[in-house]
Amino acid sequence: MRMVQEHAAPRSIALDYAVGICGVWISGGFFLDAWAHGHVPVESFFTPYHAVFYSGILAAAVIIGAFALHFRRLGYPWPDAIPSPYRLALLGIPIFILGGIGDMLWHRAFGIEEGVDALLSPTHQILGLGIFFLSSGPIRSVLAARRGGMGVASQLPLVLGLATWLILAHFGTAYAFDPAAGRTNAPPPITPFTSQYLTALAIGYYKVSTGVLVVIFQSTLITGFVLWFVSRIRPAPGMLTLLLMIGNTPAAAAFTNQTPLLAVTAVQSFLTGVLADFLVLRYDPQPVAGSRGAFRWFAAIVPMTYIGVYLAATWFSDRIWWDWNVALGSWIWSGVAGFALSLLIVARRAA
Repeated sequence: MRMVQEHAAPRSIALDYAVGICGVWISGGFFLDAWAHGHVPVESFFTPYHAVFYSGILAAAVIIGAFALHFRRLGYPWPDAIPSPYRLALLGIPIFILGGIGDMLWHRAFGIEEGVDALLSPTHQILGLGIFFLSSGPIRSVLAARRGGMGVASQLPLVLGLATWLILAHFGTAYAFDPAAGRTNAPPPITPFTSQYLTALAIGYYKVSTGVLVVIFQSTLITGFVLWFVSRIRPAPGMLTLLLMIGNTPAAAAFTNQTPLLAVTAVQSFLTGVLADFLVLRYDPQPVAGSRGAFRWFAAIVPMTYIGVYLAATWFSDRIWWDWNVALGSWIWSGVAGFALSLLIVARRAA
C-alpha cells in the first residue's frame, strides 16, 4: 500500500542542476539566434537557431515532468509532486509555449525582426518572461535550503539561475551592452569649415553621451546582481566569478564580430569576479549593522573594477577614442552608481 504524503516533495539538488543548466542553455540560445540574425539569412521561423532554445524548454519540461512522476509514485499528490520552490517556476513553461506560438504567428504577420526590433518584440519578451520564471526555481530552492557553510556544489544551481537572469537582461538591453569606447567604434573626424562638420559633431556628441549612459547602466546592472547575491547568502569562493563569466560572455560572443569585445568582456568579468570573491572572503560585506561600511565600499569597488578593466583592456587591444575626461569621469560614475545601489539596499533592510 502506497503511503500518502501530506507535504511537498523534498528538495532535489539534481533537479536544481538540471533546471539551472536548461536556463543557461535556453538563454544562451537566444544570443545564438541573435548572432544568426546578423550574420546569416533568416527567412523562416523554423531555423536551427530557434531549435537550440526550443529544445532547451522541451528538455526542462521533460525533466520536471519526470521528477513529478517520480514523487507521485512515492505517494505525493500531484500538487505536491514537485518541491515547493518550483511551483512558481512552473508558470514559465506555459508562458514560454504561448510566447513561442505567438512568435510564430507574429513572424507570419509582420515578418522577421532585425536589429533592435528583435530585442523589443513583444513575443520575444514573453519568451524571456517564461525563462525568467523557470530559472527562478533553482534560485528559490537554494535560498530555501540555505545554511551556514554552503559550498560550491550547493550554490552552483543558484549561480546558474542568476546567470540566466543576467543573460536575459543583456538580451533585452543588448543595445546598451558595449559602451563602444574602442577606436573601432569612433565617430567620423570633426573637421571645421566643411559641409559634414555639424553632422560629425552631432554624431560624436551622441556616441560619447550614449557610451557614458551605457557605462552607468552596466555598472548598475552588474552591481545589482552581485549585491543581491551577497545580501542573501554568502557566496562560496568562485561563485561571483562564475556568475559574471557565464552571465556576460554570451552577449559579447554574439556581437564581437571583428572587435575585441569578447576578449575584453571575458577579462573584465573574470578579474571583477575574482576581486569580488576575494573581498567577500576577506570582509564578508553585508547590508547589516557592523558590516554596512564594507558593503558600501564593496558596492563601489565592483563596478569601478568592471569598468576600469573594460577601459584598460579596450585601450590595450583597440585604443580608445574617448578623451581622458570622458574615460575617467565615466569610471567615477560607475562607482557612484554602485554606491547608490548600496544605500538603497541598506535603507530597505533598515526600514
